[in-house]
Amino acid sequence: MWPYVIISGVVYSGSMLSVFDRRTSVVSWALLASFAIALSVFIGFRFEVGKDWIQYNYIFKLITELPFMQAMAFTDAGYGFLNWLSHQMGLGITGVFFFCAVVLVVGLVMFAALTPYPWVAVAVAMPHIVTIMAMDHVRQTTALGFILIGLAFLARDRVWTFVVCILMGALFHRTAIMCLIFWLVLAQKNRILLYPAILAICALLVEFLLADRIGVYVLRYVETSAGSRGALIRLLFNALPAAGFLLIRKNVKLPQKFDKVMNLMAWIAVFSLLLLPMLPSAVIVDRIGKYFLPVQILFYPIIISQIRGYALRFTAAALICAYLFLTQFYWLYTSELADFWVPYKMAQF
Repeated sequence: MWPYVIISGVVYSGSMLSVFDRRTSVVSWALLASFAIALSVFIGFRFEVGKDWIQYNYIFKLITELPFMQAMAFTDAGYGFLNWLSHQMGLGITGVFFFCAVVLVVGLVMFAALTPYPWVAVAVAMPHIVTIMAMDHVRQTTALGFILIGLAFLARDRVWTFVVCILMGALFHRTAIMCLIFWLVLAQKNRILLYPAILAICALLVEFLLADRIGVYVLRYVETSAGSRGALIRLLFNALPAAGFLLIRKNVKLPQKFDKVMNLMAWIAVFSLLLLPMLPSAVIVDRIGKYFLPVQILFYPIIISQIRGYALRFTAAALICAYLFLTQFYWLYTSELADFWVPYKMAQF
């Protein structure tokens, strides 16, 4: 348990102290970069941590015994290639996990840099994205990392880079291809022609990437209840900050295209919660909902920045960090799955 306490304590402490500066200082950025390296090591060098660790280790061993093309077809192409490459380089499964961790952490820091308080943004990711997702849902977390990177480029008006990042994410978890829907809101001219064209491209990509996996997803996420524990709580914890973002959005100056995507993402996060009782499986909404988690990463630093006075901002940051700490460690102490996380073990070389 102590490794989780230490790594989280650093970012929560940094979050509370960072609100005393209106602009992130060079020292703060240097410390955040150092923390990012430590976090990448913490996630990437774990050993036998997470419910699916055995499954991912099995995939790695199986891919090492397959010819290159079969290895690519065995799982999502990007993840299959990464496993094959890590084996060729003698890095083992740790090489796979470390690369995936770096993608997530780089995406997280790049996205956090768009917010008024980057330390707070990183802290928001600790309870679920880092502690649970990154340690267990490796492929989807990597896809989320690419999407965060794409959003950071979108804030710089790099639309095509954003689209490429979504496609990169889809190579690690095919469901990420659904995020191409955000492409629609970015069309500026000739929308009558662009919308059908974009929809056609999306349909072709979905067919190419998902056609042979739909049966698997239906079996895993509809006909069984796999992974459905806590779906309502997770959706609620994202829908509430999403609703908050929608309420304060007009008071916040964000890059235009980035703002459009985050606005749509927030609306989808809210409606995902409302639609949950009407759908045959909570898991589908829960899994797709993970791609909308950037909304809460953006919201909490923004809401703190709207508060005047150092004392009040510090109090708000402290309350948010307390909430994050409690949700994180309540799960680690009470979840029936926590035994797969505790004790934390690191790979030995």
